[in-house]
Amino acid sequence: MSQKSILVICRKAPYGSSAARDALDIALSGTIFDIPVSLLLLDDAVLQLLPDQNSSLVGEKNLNAMLGALPLYDINQVYTSLQSLALHGLEAQRLEPCPVALDTTELHDLIKRHDVVLTV
Repeated sequence: MSQKSILVICRKAPYGSSAARDALDIALSGTIFDIPVSLLLLDDAVLQLLPDQNSSLVGEKNLNAMLGALPLYDINQVYTSLQSLALHGLEAQRLEPCPVALDTTELHDLIKRHDVVLTV
C-alpha cells in the first residue's frame, strides 16, 4: 500500500486567528508519520512568508520560526499563486521561505497530485 500525500491549503493571514498556526501544525504533524506533505499559501496566507515580522505588536507568537523549521520536517517546498503575490504586491524571491509561485493551471495540477487536500 502506497503512502498517501497531503496538501495543506491555508488562505488566512498570519495573525488575527489561529488558522495560519493550525495549518502549519497540521503540515508538521503529518510529516512525523512519514506522510508526504505540501503547503500551499493562498490569498492573505502569503503574508506568512514576509520576513522579520514583529508579531509582539499584536500579542501573538511569530510564525517565522515555524516556517524556518519546515525543511527539518522534510517540507522543502512551499507553494503560492501568482495571483496571491499580485494581490499583495509581493515578489516570491523576497519571501522566506521563497515559495514556488504557480499559475492557475499549475495550481490545479498541484491539487490533483495529492491524495488528501485540507483547507484551513
